[in-house]
Amino acid sequence: MTLLELVVVLALVGIMMAFGASQVSSWSKDQRAATSARSVADAFSLARAEAIRTGRNHMVAFRVETGLSGISSDIVIVNDGPTCSTTGCSNCKIASTEIVHSVALERDVRFGSDPSQANGTAAPNDGGNSGHRLLGSSFQDANTASLGAASWVMFGPDGLPRRFTENSTTAAPCTQLGPVGQATGGIYVTNGSRDYAVVLSPLGTVRLHRWKKGIGGWTQ
Repeated sequence: MTLLELVVVLALVGIMMAFGASQVSSWSKDQRAATSARSVADAFSLARAEAIRTGRNHMVAFRVETGLSGISSDIVIVNDGPTCSTTGCSNCKIASTEIVHSVALERDVRFGSDPSQANGTAAPNDGGNSGHRLLGSSFQDANTASLGAASWVMFGPDGLPRRFTENSTTAAPCTQLGPVGQATGGIYVTNGSRDYAVVLSPLGTVRLHRWKKGIGGWTQ
């Protein structure tokens, strides 16, 4: 083998290694986004299961935008107590002592929909009307006068999700709980090159969707 042939072979090997490393890095990045989306779906499912098991309202809240106070991580599940009107009842407010589970999004993943990907396009069966999908949530609170954007939902002992409005104090019980059937919505996460949507149905079931740029639409 001549020196020139050796140089050519080494150059080809270097190109192949660089291409392989790029592919692995891209795959790893997409896997972290998929893992984060599954964490959102798991949070909904866990909150629902715990509400049924304990007979207490369980909230799941996301650090999507300015809203519900007391969120200590990207995702928190909160045991908010039973529905009643005295001290110790569900108050639609997060307290550190009520947080039963918290999750952080994977590295380089954030809430929202990337302008180069879905760009805020609603995922299938996402009935939320907050208009904030680009920020990461289509959920609304229970204030029917303003229909404000929200990044949270509550599951009752029946396992069905409901909208609610955050209380200004920790003592008052929940005064604004939406009826069954209105708490549909979606949480969106992105890594800048791939968008995922986790859609909650009015009955509390969860569907996970991925934006496919090639077809310009959501796949399941």
